[in-house]
Amino acid sequence: MISVLLPYTKPGVETGGPLQSIVGVCDYLEKEHEYQIVTKCNNFKDTAIEDMEVRHKTLLLPKFTLKKLLPIINKSSVVWINSIYSVPFSFMPLITLLFSKRTTVLISTRGQLLQGSINFKKKIYLRVYFFLLKISRNRVYLHYSTEEEKENSYPIFKKFRTLLFADPLKSNFAEIIKQKTDKLEYVIGFLGRIAPIKNIEFIITLMPLLPDYMVFHIYGVIVDNAYKKKLEKLVFQLGLEERVVFKGEYLYKELEELYTHIDLAVVPSKSESFCYAFFEAIENKKPVIGSTGLPWKKANTFEPNTILPLEKEKWIKQINNIVSTSHNIDENRQKNLEQFYNFVLKSIENNVLVSFESLVE
Repeated sequence: MISVLLPYTKPGVETGGPLQSIVGVCDYLEKEHEYQIVTKCNNFKDTAIEDMEVRHKTLLLPKFTLKKLLPIINKSSVVWINSIYSVPFSFMPLITLLFSKRTTVLISTRGQLLQGSINFKKKIYLRVYFFLLKISRNRVYLHYSTEEEKENSYPIFKKFRTLLFADPLKSNFAEIIKQKTDKLEYVIGFLGRIAPIKNIEFIITLMPLLPDYMVFHIYGVIVDNAYKKKLEKLVFQLGLEERVVFKGEYLYKELEELYTHIDLAVVPSKSESFCYAFFEAIENKKPVIGSTGLPWKKANTFEPNTILPLEKEKWIKQINNIVSTSHNIDENRQKNLEQFYNFVLKSIENNVLVSFESLVE
């Protein structure tokens, strides 16, 4: 039995990239393996995994405690932990593993070890985490989405074995390129968590250097209030109150509609392990620019200048280039990005199945 520990998410607000990934992997596992999803979340309405309980065996726990987790882990050949810093969903399972029978432990880092997200407190926590993993004497694997994530992650777990497989994609492409009816402004859009790792200030600082008819709309759940205030202060200092707008939270089912109000999607992250927002823009047939913090430099071989270093001149040039291109060039760009999307998609299922075969052997 593979026990998949599913972290809690705020129902109906976040698109939940990690949750999409975990449940997407389970879509592959059902063909070959016995598994169960263990979670305390009981409300998936309006999330990207709304139909999860219908499609997958799900065990709901009121709390992740030693008493509740121990019998589950004792019956598991593989325990898949999907968070590192969460006390209930990562640390408590790790404590339970000290008292359980020996098993195989898979830990998905979810970008939480990337150098841009590590601070002194986290380094201390990770040392404790590493020590507990060692004394549990289980077979431990670290999961990274890409080779780039592995190379750029804090190396404290480098002695453990690793598995590489990217997050499953849904391949839900919009049928046509939807054109915005309001042509008085050109909307640059960010969709995701409002958090420092997302580097939203980079786009804000570009706005004074772009034509006045361009505006920047920021959609997403606030996970760091201090960071949101920092962004608001920057907007005020640059006199951009009319051109930079925080549009608030959104539901996953609203994504397609939101993209009809966006002309260009941007992902200026400092670092990412996968980044569903990048692929969701492609699904919704919108031009997208991502930073080299994303592990998708390969996209540039399909469509040049899709992934750029965080250099203002290069972003401004590419934004202006996209704005000035004809409809035919837009269609060619979309075709090239969909080819890249399908290239990534084809590699995922095989990598997932091969990885889990090595876990259960």
